[in-house]
Amino acid sequence: MKFYVASGVPNAERVNQAAQVLSARGHERTYDWTKHGDVSAETPERKREVARMEAQAVLDAELVVLLLPGRFGTHAELGIAIASCVNKRILLWSESSAPFDGEQGFCVFYHHPAVERFTGLFESFLSYLSTL
Repeated sequence: MKFYVASGVPNAERVNQAAQVLSARGHERTYDWTKHGDVSAETPERKREVARMEAQAVLDAELVVLLLPGRFGTHAELGIAIASCVNKRILLWSESSAPFDGEQGFCVFYHHPAVERFTGLFESFLSYLSTL
């Protein structure tokens, strides 16, 4: 299965941990944005290239994993995943339920029917990913 892991740049280590778990199960990562990280200071051409590659990676993925907290890019990727959710699984993890309950960082699309929400320790979520 092809997968993509989205999150904010500060969560790059966790993104790679999740990707390692899925790769160990034989799944294929569609794009590793952590290799370049933040491109906000790059040229407009580079920003367009990264935006195109990340969007295509989400479209190509059969599984999209989103780790909160995320910023604008993470939410754009969530939107792309939802818009292309036929034959696609979308998993959304947060350490606390605050973003889902509307207490902190709420987004209505966290509650889209195609999104599976997970709350709890990151290690527990990694254990879950190891079953996929």
